[in-house]
Amino acid sequence: MFWRIGLVLSCAAALAACAVTPQSLLTSSAALREQTPFTPISVSQSWINAPDIVMVMQRGLRGESEQRVAMANRAGGTGENVVIMRAQAHHGRAGRFDYDEFVRWAGGTPAPFRGVTSGDLLSAEDEAGIYFWAEERGGADVVCVLGVRRLTSAQRLLPAGATTLDILMRNCVRGESQDALAPLLAGSVSASPMPGVSAGASRNISPLAAPVVR
Repeated sequence: MFWRIGLVLSCAAALAACAVTPQSLLTSSAALREQTPFTPISVSQSWINAPDIVMVMQRGLRGESEQRVAMANRAGGTGENVVIMRAQAHHGRAGRFDYDEFVRWAGGTPAPFRGVTSGDLLSAEDEAGIYFWAEERGGADVVCVLGVRRLTSAQRLLPAGATTLDILMRNCVRGESQDALAPLLAGSVSASPMPGVSAGASRNISPLAAPVVR
C-alpha cells in the first residue's frame, strides 16, 4: 500500500515539474527570448542552403523558433555576416510581412545598416518570390547588403510545422551585389542543405518544397 502511495506522489511531483505554469504563460515574448539560450547545431540542420556557413545556432520559443547562421567574412571590416531567421506557426491566415516589427524582433539592423527603414529598401523577385535589400560600398571591391524576405509553407517545406519563415541577412563580400545577395536568393532559401549538394545550389527536397512564382 505504502509503495503505491509513494509511486503516485513521485509521479505527481514529476508531472508538476514539467507542467506549464500560469507564470510561464504570463512571461512576455521578450523575456522568454532573454531566458532561452541558443544551442549550436550541425550545419546540415540549417534552414537554408547558404554558402560559406561556419556556425548554426537555434532555439525554440513559444509559438516560434529562431535560427542564426554565421557565414565566413572574407571581405574584412567590422561586423559579422549573418542570417537571422524566425519560423512561426500562424493560426489561420498569416498577416502581411512587417519589416519594422521583424527588425525590432531581430535586435535592429546590423552595421553598416543602422537606421535603414523599409522606405530605403529596393525590391526584386526570383523563383521564391519577392525580396527586399539595400547595399553599402566599403571600398573599391567590397559591397555589403542588407536583405529581408518572407517565405511561406506554400513555397517550401518549413521547419517544425511553421507557416512562415522570415529572413534577415547582412553579408559583406568582395564582388558585386548579386554575390552578396546569394544567401538570400532562391538557390539558397528554397531548401536546407543536403549531403553531396554544394551550398547555394538550387534544388528542391520534395515536390511540396518547390518554389512558386508570385
